[in-house]
Amino acid sequence: LVKKIPELQKFINENINKDSDNEKNGYKIDLLVEHPLIKNKYLPVFVANFVLMDYGSGAIFGCPAHDQRDLDFANKYNLEIIEVILPKSQKIEDFKITDTAYTGDGKLINSSFLDGENVENAKNKMLKYLQEKNIGNKKTNYKLRDWGVSRQRYWGCPIPIMYREDGAIIPVDKKDLPITLPPIKEINSSGNALENIDEWKKTKCPITGMNAIRETDTFDTFFESSWYFLRYCNPRSDEPFIKEDIDYWLPVDQYIGGIEHAILHLLYSRFFVKALRDVNLLDLDEPFKGLFTQGMVTHQTFKSSDNQWLSPDEVTYDSKKGYLDKFNKKVVVGKVEKMSKSKKNVVNPSAIIDLYGADTARWFMLSDSPPERDLEWTEGGIASSYKMINKIWNLLQQSLSNNYDCKKDKEGEFLLNETNKLISKITENIENFHYNKSIANLYELVNMIQNTVKKKSSSKESLKDVFSKLSLLLQPFIPHLSEEMWKSLGHKGLAVDQSWPKAEKLAEEKIFKIVAQINGKTREIFNFEIGLKEELIKETILKNKKIVRHIGAKNIKKIIFIPNKVFNIVLES
Repeated sequence: LVKKIPELQKFINENINKDSDNEKNGYKIDLLVEHPLIKNKYLPVFVANFVLMDYGSGAIFGCPAHDQRDLDFANKYNLEIIEVILPKSQKIEDFKITDTAYTGDGKLINSSFLDGENVENAKNKMLKYLQEKNIGNKKTNYKLRDWGVSRQRYWGCPIPIMYREDGAIIPVDKKDLPITLPPIKEINSSGNALENIDEWKKTKCPITGMNAIRETDTFDTFFESSWYFLRYCNPRSDEPFIKEDIDYWLPVDQYIGGIEHAILHLLYSRFFVKALRDVNLLDLDEPFKGLFTQGMVTHQTFKSSDNQWLSPDEVTYDSKKGYLDKFNKKVVVGKVEKMSKSKKNVVNPSAIIDLYGADTARWFMLSDSPPERDLEWTEGGIASSYKMINKIWNLLQQSLSNNYDCKKDKEGEFLLNETNKLISKITENIENFHYNKSIANLYELVNMIQNTVKKKSSSKESLKDVFSKLSLLLQPFIPHLSEEMWKSLGHKGLAVDQSWPKAEKLAEEKIFKIVAQINGKTREIFNFEIGLKEELIKETILKNKKIVRHIGAKNIKKIIFIPNKVFNIVLES
């Protein structure tokens, strides 16, 4: 077609290096394709810049309603868009695709004999139909590629292969393994240093005595790191693997790594395990039971006026002039991106630890967002975390210095009950990797303690009990503060050596919480005894100094009272 249509060659030349994610372009050719299933239906043919040659046969049947790239293309060239998968929650007459493709599950529509089938059943039914009509076959395309495991560098595990002068390529004898790297003072030339060390490279074949040359490439580091977990089962054994130990310890319960690990290391590790299984060195099928992929740490990027990357500590912010460099010149503020040395948007943890302490850095990273999502590093977030840690410490000191009555009290019982409820939530959230939710639970507990300490409505004994539990709950997140709290409470040993707190059997509820709001905004939380009449609750809340201050001179329009939950005061505007 290119030979016959010069315009098509021109289109290809213009689009060969364009990013198809940003711009999807097509060239319509004067051919039509007969639809294999619909009589007298013909489809237009385009040459497009977003179809992958190695996907299927390189020629695809577009489905605009259910593939975003196809939809963008169809909208650009005014092509027909037919909905063929109906979401379960939708009615066919109300379902219309315009700008966003539907890629979820559902029932087939507008699909003749496939109508009403789910997607998986429809695929199987369609394959059977195509095969019966002899117009198509089922085929599985694998995306596996050859893995180049060699690297041209000094550091690495030497590849145990020799090239004999008669042309034979032979493995190094097992008794001569491992091959050790030759000592080297410095690498002062480009290319592979091993290639230039003749006394190491040149050797003799132990079988024939012929001259031979060692392989000077070393293994890719992934090659060595793809089976290390197998050695953890018997690290001091002279044998590489002991089946009984591997059967006992493996598979690994939980694998945690970045997205590049999921694609590379995880793939290679699975390959190694299956290969070792196939040669009867292992009985293991899969190395890891569960995978959790954490997000990246990101930061704002900055460039100087002469287009050079600047690190965050080279930039200051002026409320009038904006971001400036050390010469007071304007700085170009770029996107928030994954921290990288090349773009200099890296924050030195040492500086944060020196200024705020390691606990603050940990608390901020764990509390800011779910661990599977990217975390944007901000100075404001760090300062807020530091403030929270100090708040907890100050509350403890305040509680220990006050001479409360040591008898068990209703407020204290209520606080212990709430603590027990939160222990269960925090434990569950930690086990599910919801660290930010665990920290939200801890905030909730600290705020309840603050409310109690402020009112002096609980005994020191009850508060010490709650703080003891809190110090242990904080241990995985901010261990330094946890240990200081544990020591201040008079406990012996280290907090880290204690058992994780268990939710004790809850005492019968004698107190309930009421959230006091003004125009829907929470201003105070009150604890009342169960059974207290509505008039007394109303009287107590409306006499509270904080509530009175927020009402000010305004008139109360109405009060919305939800028993045992909310007391909302609506003010006239």
